[in-house]
Amino acid sequence: MWTSARQVRQSGITLIELMIAMAIFAVMAASMFIAFNSIQQSKAGGDAASQRLRQYQFMFNRLGQDFQQITPRPIRDEYGDPKGALIAGPEGGIEFTRTGWTRSRFSRSQRSNLQRIQYYLEDGKLVRAYWYHLDREPAAQPARSVLMEGVTELKFKFYYSFTDDGLETEPVEEWPPAAVLAGGGGGATAGAAPASPIIPPVEHMILPRVIEVILTTEDLGEITRLFLVADRWSTLPL
Repeated sequence: MWTSARQVRQSGITLIELMIAMAIFAVMAASMFIAFNSIQQSKAGGDAASQRLRQYQFMFNRLGQDFQQITPRPIRDEYGDPKGALIAGPEGGIEFTRTGWTRSRFSRSQRSNLQRIQYYLEDGKLVRAYWYHLDREPAAQPARSVLMEGVTELKFKFYYSFTDDGLETEPVEEWPPAAVLAGGGGGATAGAAPASPIIPPVEHMILPRVIEVILTTEDLGEITRLFLVADRWSTLPL
């Protein structure tokens, strides 16, 4: 009888052994949780970086498509005032007319393949806007879409030439350049009436050769891209 009870007591575990086992399990569980959490954070960071990279790629592809298809087509705004084919000021926004706006062959709506585009910053976001009609109706509002968030600064520089020998000028940050507005390009002076009611003045049609986009973002800092403008004001059939 005594031997049997002793054997039963020896087959159990003590409270200290139980506490040690629980402590080991807790350490292993905490280690596994830390490792799992680290993997999840790394995956989330990788996914966020991939998503951000796709946003950059989409943004620059969109900029390239728009800039490379700029065409020398001036417009009239909602107040009836003429606006050049491309206008840009020191505040960082840009507005221009582009071609190549495709329309489905099954669409019943009739519209031009030309499109008026605007890029500007709003609350740290790069916004792309476009109008459905070039010559706007009163109170016309554009359709807007956000291309990129976390943008702190947007600037443009324009490279152009007025001579046939390819002499390039220094880049300017406003368009049309002051040389054209002052009559340096062989066109009308600023504020002068057009020579013809049909043909717009030079400053409304002239386009740069290259557009440089300088974009500053919160994560990558300053990014610069150059885009070639395929069309020129001198190729416009008049």
